[in-house]
Amino acid sequence: MSITSIESIYQDDGTIYVTAMVEDAVQVYGQTYYDPAEYGPALCEASFSVDDDEILPDNDYELIEYLEKLDLEWNLVDNSDDYLD
Repeated sequence: MSITSIESIYQDDGTIYVTAMVEDAVQVYGQTYYDPAEYGPALCEASFSVDDDEILPDNDYELIEYLEKLDLEWNLVDNSDDYLD
């Protein structure tokens, strides 16, 4: 999956936690007899471990390239509470 933007990133005890907009993460239209299913971007989260001496890239473009090479398992962020009154 391709990352379009990074929303947040932080480190805790050697684990990096990332929240990002990821393309083709959620189905927006179901498959029909004539058309395949369509997928769109969604807010997702992932985490991975790093060595103490490892340095992450400074700018967003290089950081996105770095994260995409890791082939992380992205999970949808549950933001259903954001729409409650």
